[in-house]
Amino acid sequence: MTRRDVARNRQALVDAARSAFTDHGLQAALEPIAVAAGLGNATLYRHFPTRAALWEAVLVEPMHEVLDLVEHCRELSASDPWAGFATFVRETAAIEARRTGFSELMTTDYRDAPELLRLRIAVQEGIDALFAAGQQAGQIRADAALADVALLQLSIATTIGTFGRVAPDAYRRWVDLALDGFRAPGVPREGLPGRPLRGDQVRRALAERQPTVPRQKA
Repeated sequence: MTRRDVARNRQALVDAARSAFTDHGLQAALEPIAVAAGLGNATLYRHFPTRAALWEAVLVEPMHEVLDLVEHCRELSASDPWAGFATFVRETAAIEARRTGFSELMTTDYRDAPELLRLRIAVQEGIDALFAAGQQAGQIRADAALADVALLQLSIATTIGTFGRVAPDAYRRWVDLALDGFRAPGVPREGLPGRPLRGDQVRRALAERQPTVPRQKA
């Protein structure tokens, strides 16, 4: 096997893993990844002996993109702390909506993936700085805490997971409603984007998330 063959096989595995992690989360089964790449399990484990090794091959690039976003938002924050914080929340919600799973990216245990762990720590430090700048400027309410930001991000992921198929952009309205909860008293509010969901959309989305129970025979 030539070096070109080895490189091609590795890239095929990375592409298949990226698709699997996007569709099924970071704990997706590994064997179907090899099948999707047209390769055997032995080839998969020769290139990536552990799940963490495969994570690093797939996730380092998107984690760098998130870190770049954080740095951009910190630049915004220098002149408008609220804009820096709100832009970060809105843009990471958009990442979540594209099924790249920002919330999972930030909550997975990377103890065996040191580069991902280093990047996540850098991202979290940036989030902390955005939040602190907003509070120090009197634009984020004083009684809010960083833990509330984590809850916000998890709730955004749940909203997208529930309503994404029925109304792909509905999350944007929820994001801005939730951001209003972080605004300090007296900070001007913006109009909500989009239109509220109709009742039939809510019912359909919730019905799709209900487990199907087989009917019992009479």
